[in-house]
Amino acid sequence: MASEDSGGRVRRVVLLVLCGWLAVLVHWGFLGLAIWIILLGILESRGTLDRWNATRVLGFILMLRTSRGQVVLEWISRPRRLWRAFGQLSLWTCGVAMVLIILVLLLSFIGAILTFGKVEPLPPSQLILIPGINPMIPFWWPALAIIGALVIHEYGHAIQARAHGMRIRSFGLLMLGPLPLGAFAEPQNNELMKAPRNERARMFAAGPAVNLYAAVITWLIIVVLASQFVAINPGVHASAVVEDSPADEAGLQAWDIISKFGDDPISSQSEMSAAIQNRSAGESVELQIVGQDEAITVVLADRYEYFLSQNISNETLATAGVEKGDAFLGISGYGGGTTGIDRIAGPFATEGQSIGTSALQTLLQPVTIIAIPVQFEGQIMAPQESDMIEASGPLGDLLGTEIMLALITAMFWFVWMNLGLGFANLIPMVPFDGGHLFRDWLHDKIDRLSRFSSNPHPLQTEHLAQRISSMSSLILLLALVLMILTPYLQF
Repeated sequence: MASEDSGGRVRRVVLLVLCGWLAVLVHWGFLGLAIWIILLGILESRGTLDRWNATRVLGFILMLRTSRGQVVLEWISRPRRLWRAFGQLSLWTCGVAMVLIILVLLLSFIGAILTFGKVEPLPPSQLILIPGINPMIPFWWPALAIIGALVIHEYGHAIQARAHGMRIRSFGLLMLGPLPLGAFAEPQNNELMKAPRNERARMFAAGPAVNLYAAVITWLIIVVLASQFVAINPGVHASAVVEDSPADEAGLQAWDIISKFGDDPISSQSEMSAAIQNRSAGESVELQIVGQDEAITVVLADRYEYFLSQNISNETLATAGVEKGDAFLGISGYGGGTTGIDRIAGPFATEGQSIGTSALQTLLQPVTIIAIPVQFEGQIMAPQESDMIEASGPLGDLLGTEIMLALITAMFWFVWMNLGLGFANLIPMVPFDGGHLFRDWLHDKIDRLSRFSSNPHPLQTEHLAQRISSMSSLILLLALVLMILTPYLQF
């Protein structure tokens, strides 16, 4: 007992020293982590954690248990056949998602190797996915969203467990100070181990699947709300102006709204593109800017010559269809007044698209949503884009622009957290749900192959599946660590 206490004290001292070092080099928030570790030690020594039915894990994580929610769980899980069918659907959904995740991880690993020495490392604070510390993740909305995502994730596991006759010992949260790191539903371990593999797989798949389904449903609600917004001023803006281009020399600024290109009224990106394509290099054109009394005059440059100056080869330009004399204005990232909200709505914001294009954009929309806070530094759109829109229609008139945007912001982060939690849990690495699914899948395949053996033994099958699963988890962990550390190793 004395050696255990001594070992615990050593771990706490090491954690405190590490927190102090990270507080100096990375972020002051790690000082709060040190205070949290000290507080947990005091609560544990006084027996407070025992009275709370709580446990300290790894020295800095608080595991809070509760038996509340059992009555609600029994009521919800009562239609057993329905939930078993849902579990099978979850299994198929997670199977497809895991294949995509493995493909993305493989491509990311190859990309990290190929770009070795060419990519600047991210600031350390961006590697810490904690609301309020990571500059891409603000505090309040994401913190509330992750709590909701964790609750429905664990309830998904619990419902499937009850639907297949497994009892739940307790629910709980894994806390890091006031922030939830995770949630859990503890089934009776012996019942879980004795359950058929297919039933166990349904239980593991239900949590991530519920997160993915919740993300899709919430996103569709956002689409409906986004349809209530209109541009305050019709026209097209540019998020950037190319240096020394005709637009730059004429004094055009980023986010200026162009309402007229020569004699052509402009209300969409397609109209702007068509207006430029109908002009030739060397022509003078007047641009009417919203909020300015007088138009500005630009002399269009040669697109072909500009790209040649950027070291683009003649062959590449020919393939892209760029010819000598094509007009070049010098703005990039331009869009209409509702571009910011349309980006979240995805394919539903664009009319006249083919079914194939819309389907492809829908499949890629999760990537777009996950990337938005990275692109706009923790915001769901650029501040200039939110200033360009106003709520309209019955719902907009009832709630107003600010409340509508607040609702979309809250739901966006709920979508973001559910996508992140769902996909992260499907990484085929123990202890994630994907790791358990992969291990049971391996067991099933090895079991089928072992039937061709002269003397198959179930313990050998279990041992082999466990070894392969453990080895693949270790390899995947090393690959993930390498992808994170590669930029730091090269500078």
